[in-house]
Amino acid sequence: MTVGTGFLTVGSDLDMGSSFRMGPGYFPNVLSVVMIALGLAISGLALRCPKGESGSTPLPWRGLLLIIGAAVFFGFAVRGLGLAPVLLGVVLASAWASRYAAVRTSVSLAAGVAAFCTFLFIQMLGLPLPLTGPWLSLEHGSPLASVLASAELPAVSGPALSK
Repeated sequence: MTVGTGFLTVGSDLDMGSSFRMGPGYFPNVLSVVMIALGLAISGLALRCPKGESGSTPLPWRGLLLIIGAAVFFGFAVRGLGLAPVLLGVVLASAWASRYAAVRTSVSLAAGVAAFCTFLFIQMLGLPLPLTGPWLSLEHGSPLASVLASAELPAVSGPALSK
């Protein structure tokens, strides 16, 4: 609630606009109000909880660290690694934050989310994000790129190449 109130205070200086012509302050202010409402709802539910039940379950440190680490990793690595590899890592880390996640479903979920987000953000919306970033290029000295470049690929020939 405190974070939402802080953003609402800072965002109140921006022009709100309307629902049809949103100003620069519309979306931050709406998100701030939603954040405050969620904080109030969670606080209300916590106060309704019987005294004996609070604190009976341990904090899931693995899940907490994986979710926060995935968000931080995305922010730091999306320009260097590219959208597709970073999304694979983030979705896998987020899926493994749950103790119920299976490897097969986590990998297929990561591949599907990476493919969908790559298509949506790079192809459809035209955002200037690299599919694979400079950290995976030969010029950067990436070990993975060196291995892929040294692999012998079969020569391709055909009518289009002989012209």
